[in-house]
Amino acid sequence: MGSDSLTHRTGRLIRIQDEDGNSGYGEATPLPGLHAESLEEVDHVLADVAGSLRGETFPSYRVMGERIANRVNAHGVAGEMGHPSACFGLETASMALFASAADKTPAAVLGGVRREQVRVAGFFAGSPPEAEEALADGSLRKYERIKVKVGRAAAAVDRRTIETLLDGLPPGVKLRLDANRSFDLPQALELFGGLPPERIDYLEEPLADPSQMGSLHSQTRLHMAVDESLHDPTLHYLGRSKFVSAWVVKPARIGHWERIRFLSEDASNHGAECVLSSCLETGIGLAAQAQMAAALPGTVAPAGLATNDLLAADMLKPRFQVTSGVVEAADWKNAPSPGVLDKLKFTNVA
Repeated sequence: MGSDSLTHRTGRLIRIQDEDGNSGYGEATPLPGLHAESLEEVDHVLADVAGSLRGETFPSYRVMGERIANRVNAHGVAGEMGHPSACFGLETASMALFASAADKTPAAVLGGVRREQVRVAGFFAGSPPEAEEALADGSLRKYERIKVKVGRAAAAVDRRTIETLLDGLPPGVKLRLDANRSFDLPQALELFGGLPPERIDYLEEPLADPSQMGSLHSQTRLHMAVDESLHDPTLHYLGRSKFVSAWVVKPARIGHWERIRFLSEDASNHGAECVLSSCLETGIGLAAQAQMAAALPGTVAPAGLATNDLLAADMLKPRFQVTSGVVEAADWKNAPSPGVLDKLKFTNVA
């Protein structure tokens, strides 16, 4: 999203029900600046796909998920999924439906619980004084990894923020510095040069020209992470580079579970960790992504799911919570609180 500010989130809550009365919920909330799809386009895709599912019988979540992905893909171009947030909402709702019907967690439905606890990375986007406040109140100390947004303030301010956090956090805590391609190489060297490699987990997409990440690594000894580059066919080679230690995989930007699972395996095959990361969803979407993280193959690093506190309210009550830096896979909630449901009007798809 770069330096853009976001004051609210708008999307669609999806409910899928079976003939026995079981329900599953998902959300489709395209993020401006990240998703190319508009909410109006999402509405069109949701109506089409939901209409095609009505009255059908599916033996498993995988079969239903493939059906959803294929139908959504029909609205894309050149083989690309043009509406991943719609696919994510529909697939996670169907995943929750099958879990509810079988009295299991979605992770079990996805193929088995590989992790009883999902480690979560902290999130910080603020100034040096705000960093001091976060250190004083202890809100960041429960995390072993913390994502820090940089590139929105002057380089000197960003550097003070980074150093404030490094000085105030335990030595075992590492920072993930996310720049959203804000810098050219000289600017990045000025900001990141001299930072202790043992305290920096990685630099996430630091450069406007990603092809120069190897040079940045060689001059700073800091590892890199790819995010946007995963979605650019001309830059796929970067993920296989030795200086890349993590692939940032955003389920709501990818859409289809099988593609998410493949990327996690592929990252591990190339010596990198998979970092599952949210697109500022509510607790409905965050809980679904925690279940995905519990079921993913490969080497899975602490997930970027600590964004719920950025929202003034949540559809889950109690809200989606991260306790002591982890989410318990067995502690899964999907249905919105009654107070939220009372205010909603669902449109039935004939």
